[in-house]
Order: sequence, then structure tokens, then C-alpha cells
Amino acid sequence: HVEVPGQRPRSSTWLAYGRGSRSVALDLDDEADRAHFFELVEGSDALIESADPGTWERRGLGYEQLSAVNPALVMVSITAFGSSGPKAAYAATDLIVQAASGAMDICGHKERAPLRTAAITAWAHAGAEAAGGALIALAEAQRSGRGQRVEVSAQRAKNLTAFFTLQNEVVGQRRLRRDGSGFQVQGVTFPFVWEAADGFVSLTVAIDPVNKAFLDRLLSWMREEDAIDPDLVDRDWIAHVRAVRTGASTNADLQRLVGSISAFIADRTKGDLLAAALDRRLLLVPVATMDDILTSPQLAERNYWSDAEVADGQKVRLPAHLVLGAPQQRQNPAATPAVGQDTDDVLLELQSRPRRPVAVQTQSFDQVAASAAQAPGPAAAPAPAQASGPATRTTSAGGPLEGLKVLDFMWVMAGPTSTGVLAQYGATVVRIENAARIDTVRLLAPNYDGKPGRERSVAFGSINAGKLSVTLDPNSREAREVIYDLVRWADAVTESFSPKAMKAWGLDHQTLRKIKPDLIMLSSCLFGQNGPYSVMAGYGTMGAAIGGMVQPTGWPDLPPVGPYGAYTDACSPRISVAALLAAIDHRRRTGQGAYLDQSQIEASLHYMTPAIVDHQLNGIRWDRMGNDDLELFPHGVFPAAGEDEWVAVAVRDNDDWHALCGLIGQPAWAADPSLATGEGRRARRAEIDDAIAAWTSKRPPSEAERQLQAVGVPAHAVVHTSPEEDPQLVHAEHVVTVPHSGQPDRRIERTRIDLLRTPADPHHVPALGEHTHQVLLEVLGYSPERVAQLRSCGALGGEPNRS
Repeated sequence: HVEVPGQRPRSSTWLAYGRGSRSVALDLDDEADRAHFFELVEGSDALIESADPGTWERRGLGYEQLSAVNPALVMVSITAFGSSGPKAAYAATDLIVQAASGAMDICGHKERAPLRTAAITAWAHAGAEAAGGALIALAEAQRSGRGQRVEVSAQRAKNLTAFFTLQNEVVGQRRLRRDGSGFQVQGVTFPFVWEAADGFVSLTVAIDPVNKAFLDRLLSWMREEDAIDPDLVDRDWIAHVRAVRTGASTNADLQRLVGSISAFIADRTKGDLLAAALDRRLLLVPVATMDDILTSPQLAERNYWSDAEVADGQKVRLPAHLVLGAPQQRQNPAATPAVGQDTDDVLLELQSRPRRPVAVQTQSFDQVAASAAQAPGPAAAPAPAQASGPATRTTSAGGPLEGLKVLDFMWVMAGPTSTGVLAQYGATVVRIENAARIDTVRLLAPNYDGKPGRERSVAFGSINAGKLSVTLDPNSREAREVIYDLVRWADAVTESFSPKAMKAWGLDHQTLRKIKPDLIMLSSCLFGQNGPYSVMAGYGTMGAAIGGMVQPTGWPDLPPVGPYGAYTDACSPRISVAALLAAIDHRRRTGQGAYLDQSQIEASLHYMTPAIVDHQLNGIRWDRMGNDDLELFPHGVFPAAGEDEWVAVAVRDNDDWHALCGLIGQPAWAADPSLATGEGRRARRAEIDDAIAAWTSKRPPSEAERQLQAVGVPAHAVVHTSPEEDPQLVHAEHVVTVPHSGQPDRRIERTRIDLLRTPADPHHVPALGEHTHQVLLEVLGYSPERVAQLRSCGALGGEPNRS
């Protein structure tokens, strides 16, 4: 918190996110102020709130009452577990929500307790989801004139960072165990985080055909430096792993390989290793500290930071954008307001403001799109006919984004997750795939029936449900002609390839806007389209490392472990959804297109802004501290009865403390004045933690959770089992079953945003190339002869194998 003279402490969260807003202080128990509140509601498009469930209803200010004043009002509610259900009233903190999400169980080391992801809270994930949810509901209200409730559960929002691993045991695979931020190859751990001379780096050493070239380049560099035995450089590691698997060889040489790389990294600084990675094209980036982030040359070249005054003349560096290329002119927002500073001005404006009629836009997205003249494109085919709709349903009936048309080149997880949200809410999303180069996510575990295959990935089904799969090979001139026609058809084009790939295919923004001048295009990659690091290929694990998200999570006596998996792949999609919908709304009002240049790292850093403020103003060094909290104590994850079973417990105040003391049989502690503060209790950490652990270890985690919550203490079992075993996730219908062409029906995790009047409808999982003929014939109006010609020349991306 930041102390401001003459005022209460102001939180770093408010200083980070409150810029540009106006503050009105109202007493809703006062008759006059209550009337002013209804006047504000009457003139608002959206109301966003995060009170405990039932708070607004108890005051007579629930959605039913507010929508009577403004039928077009969109009311967005952010809660820990949802506004209804068996756990809606649970006492909760960030630690508790993270434990309930499924992401905590797979974060950390198997020898220790599961870890909370530090510096990024579950609430940040929920807030970003809520932004997209609000814009989806507002888009629908533009057409229907009716508002609705939008609900975002922080438990479900944070669950996206578990990357569908809760499904493992359900689909026939083993429970995923914490691995210390690495992966196992025949019993040998290849870490993601390696110790350098002055800190840590993220290095991906993957022994597979896709990543073989990166490993070869690393080993060649080590040979030049005489830092590795020659036999390890010349080894066919893919064949060697196969031999170990069959018992024809041991894993001793894999151990030697890891040891040689570890010693090589340890002798070099983060800066030297990064320079070599850029020069030699390695999968290596530094694990950035807060200071590294603030001085990053990549962020500096992209003008990511702006100087903002936040308190008593103090200035800090804050993100200046979420996505480059937003239609509005870039400007620094006003400083964070003090409580109530704008009350008089806003109330005066209310008196003079004419009543605003509700604007109802009954046209569809394509009808309200700008009517800019379209330049003739290079495609040989005639202009596409208006789609009459494929034979199978392609949008949810009456979906809020019905009529929105998206051409989707997104790849792996981050990009497809964002367009998947649009598809589930009614947009027609045509996903371009290539059977000759299968998207990695189609092969990612967990897999249905525990067997890998192109149509068996839970992750693929969950993030691509509702889309149309079309196979095209963009290396083919004939395929590019088809793509140009699809660009003419689409409202928006999205892609997540490297900056040079789309240009090499003739599918970059400069080319496509000649075909469709009002085009909205989103390019999403790790670093963005320019800057010294933009040429670097990489994964979300690397994005999390260089983006500062790995360093804060871990134990003080061990290297940072960071959050599980490709963390930016779960952060950036929420920003993509909001940016796309904002650009589409801007075009609806102005006729102007937009090119959105998204760096996944920049978008994800938005989640860390409070920690960045805290570091600059208060010198807080966000670094490895296990499950500790800067203010609350006790605060941790304690063993429960059973193998690798745990329960999270957090004490917020003395009421929680007294209730905990009574429950675990330590009533004298409640009366001890030396334990009346968090700091006092922290001084006796070992004694208190041991007592809690002695109590929790005798009970199954769900029973410990139930007893603690019954006395008002925030607690939750660390979830690792199927969502269908969590009554709150069952209540939320987190997992649904949908058809999958030529395959059994699939269990998928649906979008984390809930619109209560116009709910999401995933309605199917697309098989590879399932809709190719349908889209060419019915959307583009091609003749059967034209389609046959495209197939014969190889433009349709090969014949998919539906296994």
C-alpha cells in the first residue's frame, strides 16, 4: 500500500488499474444518494461489480431492480466462485481461489506443498475475462436493446491456467504431478529454468523432430566453446530416447547431457546468453526480475511504458497499452482519482443531461460494417456470395455475436483460445488448418481414452469448439486465392505466426487491407511485430520467464519454478477478445478498420501491474516466498490425509484467527495479545504452522475445507480431480459434452464467461478439415468443379487422417 498524506492508504492495485476513471462517493442508505445512483444507472451502458454474492439484492439493487430503470444495462459480476451454487458464499482470498482452480496442484516441486502463483492473482484473470464478457453483452445489446447479467467466477477464470489437466484421470491418463518446472524424458528431468552466473534463464531442451534444430544449434555452440563431450554433440538424440524406452540403452547419457548444459549455462550471464540466443536462434530467454522488465530494450522500443503520477507527486512506469494499434489515439490516462473527488461534477452533469433513449441496432454485424469500397484483389475467383449458412449449425441460435465473421489463422493455444470464445458466443469462425502441418494443440495431452491422435486432444476440443475447420495450404498460390476470398467475406482476420510468416505468404496486413480496406486484423505472437526480440521463436514458458512471471513463484531456497506451463497462453487470450471486440465496435461507429499488433508478453504484463507499482513505490522485491503473503498470516498450504493431498488456509483478520484457534484446539492463542496481528503470529510461524498441519493432516482435504469454512475461515482443498467432483464446477456446468464428427461425443471445458440471457453454445468440436467443402460451396459460392480443381492441385492442405 502507498501512504498518501491526509488520506487512507491507497492500494497498488487501485493505483495500477484506476487510472482514467472518475470517483463518485455515494451512501446507498441515504435517500438522495440512492436516487443519484439510479440516475447513474439510467445513463450507463454497463455496471461492473465485485461484491459478495447477494449483496446488491439485499439492498434492493439487484439486476431485476436496476434493469427496470435501464433495460439495456449490462451488469457484470466478478465473484470468487460464482453468484450461486454450493460454494458461492465461501470465504475466499486469492490463495483459496487458486487452490480451488486446479492450477495450484501442478505448480511447484513434488517434495513440497503445491505453490500459489505469485504477483498475478486469480482476480486479475477474472477481471480480464470480465472485460471480454462485458463487450460481448454490449454487442448483443446494440442489436436487441436488452441488457443482461454477465458472471465471471475467479475459480473458473484461473482454471484456464491448469491447461485442462483436471481432465487427465477422467480420460484415462495419470494425474499430473508437480515436476519443478520441467519435463521428464525417460526418468531424466529437463528443467525449463536453469541457473546462470547472475540469475536464471528459461531454456527449452526438447528432444523431438519439431525442436531438434534448436537443440542442435545449442550443442554446436557448446562444442565451439569446448564445453561438451563430442559424443554428446553427434548423438541422434531422438533415436537414443527410443532406445532407452525399449531398454536397448540406459538414461546415463541423458543425465550427462543435462549436466553439461547446466554447467555451460552456469558459467555465463543472462545478458550473454540472451545475445547468443538471438544470434544463434535458441529457445532461451532470461528469467526477468522486476528491474529487468522495467529496463527491457524490447519494451522500450515498442514504447510500452508511460510515466504516471500516482501519489503525492510520485511517478512510476506503467503500461501504456495492452495491444498496439488500437483505433483510439494513444494517450496517457488521467491519474488515479481520490475517493469521491468527482462527486460534485458528476452530479451536476446528471442534472443537465437529457435522458438518453436506448439505442437499438437490429442489423447484423455484416450489415453495420463500413461500406468502404473494396479494391480488387489478386484472387482469380469471383467475389464470394453471401453465406446461406452451412448445413450444420455454425452459430448459436440468437448468439450475441451472431453474424460476426472471423477468419482464424491462430496456432497452438493462446490465439485459438480467444477466437474460441467468439465462436461459442455465436460468431462464425473459419479456422484455417493444414493436414500436412498439424497444429501442435491437436496432439497435446490430455487425450481422450488416453491415446494420442489428431482428434483426441481435450485442449483442442475445449478451445476450438464451435469453429469451422477448413484445410488450406498457404504455400499454394491457388490456396491463397481462396484465402483472399475468405478475407473479403470476413469481418476480422486473426493470426499468431511469427512476424515474417504471414508476409512470406502474402497474407500480411498491408496486402490484405488492399483487398478489404476496412479490415480488422489481429496479429498475436510472443514479442510483437517489431523490436530486437521480435525475431525470436518461442513458447509461452519463455514468455512467462522474460515477462517477469516466473521469478516470483518458488521457494526461497530453490530456483524459481514459475507457474505451470505456457502461462502467457492463458493470459493473453482474454486481452485478444477485448481488443477485437473493441475494434469491431469502433468500426461499427466510424467505418474504420484496425491492425492490432499484440505481444503476448505485453498483454500478460497487464496482470502484473499492481506488483510493478508496488516494486517501484515501496521497494517490494517480488521474489520467491513460497505461499507466504505480504500481509496475511497464517497463510499457506497444509498436508491433508491421503497421498499428496493438501488444503489451503488463509487468515484475513482477528475474527478468522479466533475461529481457527477454536477449531484446531488452541483457544489460548486467541487471547494472547502477542498474536493479535499478522506480524505477531508470523514471529511464531513454526509453532502455528505445525499446529495447523497437525489438525489438517488427520482429515481428508474436503472435510478440512468444510469444517474451516463452517466457522468462516477461508479454506479450500487443493483440487486435482475431475471438475465433475467439485460441486461448484458441476453447478457452473464447467464441463459439457458436445458432438465431434466421426468420433464419440467429447467432454470439453467451455468458455469461462457466462452471459445469463444469451449463454455460450459450443455445439461441436471440429474434425480436421471437416468443413472445407461446406465453406467453399456455401460460404464462398464456389462450384463443385472449382473445389475439385483445388483438391487436385493440392491447395486444400492434404487429406486429413481422422484418427
